[in-house]
Amino acid sequence: MKRVFAAVFAVFAALSAVLVGTGASASTFPQYDHVFLLVDENHNYSNIIGNPNAPEINALAQDYGSAIRYTGVGDPSLPNYIAMLGGSTFGISDDDPYFFPGHTINQSNLLTQLEGAGKSWKGYYQGMPYAGYRGYCFPAKCNGIPDADTQYVAKHNGVPYFADKQTPAEFAKQNPLGQLSTDLASGQVPNFSYIIPDECNDMHGAPPWCVDSGKAGDVDDNWLVANGDKFVGNTVNQITSSPMWQSGNNAIVVTFDEGNTANSQIPHVVITNHGPRGVTDNTSYDHYSLLASLQQAFGLGCLQNSCTATPETPLFQITGSNTTPTLPAPINPAPNGTNSVSAQSQIAKGTSASLTCNGAWNQVPSPNSGNLDNDLAGVSAASTTDAWAVGTYYPSNSPNVLSTMAEHWDGRSWTEFQLPNVGLNENSLLGVSELPTGKAWAVGYYINANWVQQALVEHYDGTKWSVVSNPNPGAGGDIFYGVTAIADNDVWAVGTQKDANGTFHPLTEHWDGSTWSVVSPVDPNGGGNTLYAVKAVASNSVYAVGQTGTSFPSKALVEHWDGTKWSQLPSPADTTDSLTTLGVTGSDTALTLVGDRENSTTPYTTEVAAGAPSSLALVNSPNNGTGENDLFGTTTAADGSTYAAGWYINPSGTHQTLILHNVNGKWTIDNSPNVNTGDNGFASVAQVPGGGQWAVGVSSGSGNFSTLIAYHC
Repeated sequence: MKRVFAAVFAVFAALSAVLVGTGASASTFPQYDHVFLLVDENHNYSNIIGNPNAPEINALAQDYGSAIRYTGVGDPSLPNYIAMLGGSTFGISDDDPYFFPGHTINQSNLLTQLEGAGKSWKGYYQGMPYAGYRGYCFPAKCNGIPDADTQYVAKHNGVPYFADKQTPAEFAKQNPLGQLSTDLASGQVPNFSYIIPDECNDMHGAPPWCVDSGKAGDVDDNWLVANGDKFVGNTVNQITSSPMWQSGNNAIVVTFDEGNTANSQIPHVVITNHGPRGVTDNTSYDHYSLLASLQQAFGLGCLQNSCTATPETPLFQITGSNTTPTLPAPINPAPNGTNSVSAQSQIAKGTSASLTCNGAWNQVPSPNSGNLDNDLAGVSAASTTDAWAVGTYYPSNSPNVLSTMAEHWDGRSWTEFQLPNVGLNENSLLGVSELPTGKAWAVGYYINANWVQQALVEHYDGTKWSVVSNPNPGAGGDIFYGVTAIADNDVWAVGTQKDANGTFHPLTEHWDGSTWSVVSPVDPNGGGNTLYAVKAVASNSVYAVGQTGTSFPSKALVEHWDGTKWSQLPSPADTTDSLTTLGVTGSDTALTLVGDRENSTTPYTTEVAAGAPSSLALVNSPNNGTGENDLFGTTTAADGSTYAAGWYINPSGTHQTLILHNVNGKWTIDNSPNVNTGDNGFASVAQVPGGGQWAVGVSSGSGNFSTLIAYHC
C-alpha cells in the first residue's frame, strides 16, 4: 500500500485512525507463535510521531497499531530494559554493568518462563563481536576519559542482569545481529526475538562512533532519528518478507526505553501479520503492559508488576488481516556543511604556577573554556618548559558538538587553544606525541559532513597546528587512539577501522615526512580487533597494543613493527579475565602493558603485564578498594621506574584519581590529587625529559567535567 508521506502526519493530527480505549480482558488475549521486540532510545512520542525524519516508524504506526499513551518506567536506560523482562526495576537506578555489586537479579524473568514452557528465545545485538560475548560493551573502551560511548552495550540489554542468564549456555543465546538474517532465511526463528540496535542506530548517539544526541530537532538529533528509523524499516522489512511471516500468528513490537524522563510518553508500535490495521490505542500502557502482553501471547504467567498491568489486547487482536503495507523510503540526511578546516585560536589562559618537586603529585592550575565539558585525553612533553595536552570540549556557541582542544605548558602556565576542526560535526583528539624539537603530532577522529567517522591527524610545526590529510580505509569509519613520533618524518598512529559489515579491524598508519600511508597490521581471526596505544623504541622497533578475541576471555592484542612488517606477539595468559589493554611503555628487553581486567562477576580491576616482549606475563597490581579500577596510560621515568594512571570508584560511587608506581617489580599506589566533589580521573601520564611526570584528565563538581593536570618530581 503506497501513500503520500504527508498523509502520515495528517492521520495523527486528525486522529482519523480507528481509536480504541481500554483493552479487553486477559482471557481474550490471542496466542502468538513468534514475537520480535526491537528497542530504541531516549525519544519522546512527539520527537518521533510527526517527525519527517522518521517516515518508516510513522508509516508503521499508521498502518498497524500505535499506543499513544505509552510510557517508560525508569531513568536512565537500564531500569527500563530490566523492567521489560522482569516486571520490576528491582531497585536499579543507574546504567552500571551487571557484574557490579547489587546488579545481578536473582528473580524469574520472561526468558526463564519461556524456557520453562518449552519455548525458545534469542538475543540479536548489533555491534556484539561474537555469540556469547560477556563484556559490558564493545569496543571495550567504553569507560574512561574522555567519556566514550560504544556500539554494543549491556545497559541496553536486560538479559545478563538476571542471575540465571549468566551461564555459558545462556550467554550462547545472545548473538550478533547478523544471526537474525541467517535464522530468518533458514526458518529457525525462536518464539521470542530480542533485537537491540547499536548506539548509532537506536537514536542514542555514541561519540566517538557517531554524533551525540542533543536537543530534539537539531541537526545531530535529526541524523540519529533518521538513522534509527532506517534501521527499524530495514529490520521490519527483513522480517515481514521472510517465509515465516505469514505462517501462524506473528508480531513485531517497536518501542523506546524512555523519553526525556522516566514517565515520558514514548512511541510504541505493534506490527502483526494477521492483526489490527490502522488502530490508535489511547489506553495508558507502560513496559509492564508490554511484559504482560508478551506473557499472555505465549500463555505464560505474570511477574511482579506485570500481574496488575493492562495488557495491550487491542493491538494484538487477530483480525484476519494479511496485508503487508509497503513502507516509504527512509530519509538520507543531507550533508552538514562541508569539510572545511577551521583555524587555531587561543580560548583560555591559565594561572601562573611554579612546579613543586617534593616527591608528591601536585595539582597545577589549568584553564577551561566556558562551563561545559573540558576533557584532557593525552599528554606529551619536550622539556620542563614545553608540553602539550590534548582533548576535547563543548564550545559555548555549539554546546552539543565536541571540538578539538589542546593546552600548552610554557614553564609558567597552561594555555588552552581550540585546534583546527574539520567541518561542522564533532572533532576530538585522543593522543599526542611531542618531539624534543618542540614539534608535535596529535590524533583522534572527526565526523565528516556526510556523517562518517574519520581518523584525524594534526601537526604542530613549532608555530601553529594544522590538519594533515591521511587515508581512511574503513567503509564504516576510522579512529586513531594513539600516536608516537620518532622524528618529524617518522611517526606512527594506531586505532581501528570498521568495515561495511560493522566488524572492527586494527589500523596502523605511518608518516614518512610527506605522506601518511596504511601499513597493514596483523588482524587476528579476521576481525574484532582494536589498537589503543603505541610506543616507539626506534624506527625499527615499535609496539602497539589493544584487544582481540572471539570468545571469553578476550586477550591483549600485542603487535611489533621490526622495520619491515607488523607481527603479533603472545598475549599475557589469563583464563578467567578479559584484558582491555590501553597503554604501553618500556623497551625491547622490558615492556609494560596496562589496562583493566574484566571477569564478568566483579568490577573491573587493574591490568599490568610485564616482561620481555615475547613472554609478557600478568603481575600483581594493586587496586584502591573493591570498586572499579582502570588504568588508561603508562610511562617510564628517568630512573627506570614505571607509572600508570587512571581512576577508581570509591565507596560512595565517585571516581577518584589513581596513580600506580612500579619500582623493581613492586607496584604501589601513589597519593594523587582530587579536585571538587565529583568524579576525578587521569587519562594519560608522560615522562618529562630532564624533569618529572605530567598526568592529565578531568575533574567535576556539580556536573560538567573540567581539566585536571598534576605534576610529580
